[in-house]
Amino acid sequence: MIWMETETGAAEPVGLAEAKGFLRLEHDGEDALVTRLIAAAREAVEAETGLVLRVARARLALEPPAGGGRIELSRRPVRRVVAAEAFDVAGEAMTIDPAGIAVRNEPLGASLRLPAMAAPNGLELDLELGLDPAAVPEGVRQAILRLVAAAFETRAAVPAAMQPAVMPPFVRGLLAPLRRVRL
Repeated sequence: MIWMETETGAAEPVGLAEAKGFLRLEHDGEDALVTRLIAAAREAVEAETGLVLRVARARLALEPPAGGGRIELSRRPVRRVVAAEAFDVAGEAMTIDPAGIAVRNEPLGASLRLPAMAAPNGLELDLELGLDPAAVPEGVRQAILRLVAAAFETRAAVPAAMQPAVMPPFVRGLLAPLRRVRL
């Protein structure tokens, strides 16, 4: 299963003004850094939880289950299937009707139910994913703010490209109910 991000939304779940207020920054000299730290914190939270925290489009390339079936996704929520193609033995693409693919979003995961088909050389699905900024849970927003603060405090010790360098225990606690744990 390979994810390729094709489009991203512009709006972060936490804005620059809100992050500066949380950091108690009154000047504009650190705006570029804080903006990068917000994006890095969002990406860290997305990696930890599987939630996509802004509306985005992605292409998913995968081997289909035999005869169609259910595919468990590592990212959620899925808003809709935009397009789908299956590839035959010769590598020729066959269009699949996106309406025939059932989307199921659950609190800790998302899955797709594919129609029965022959696709020996794989599938490519174009998906619209993510939450609107207003729909991001408050605990996730607080986790992002605290990650930004931790990264801002350690900015002299750790380069911005490696931030967030630490995930405080409180942030892990905020994100724990959203993490999907499997045995």
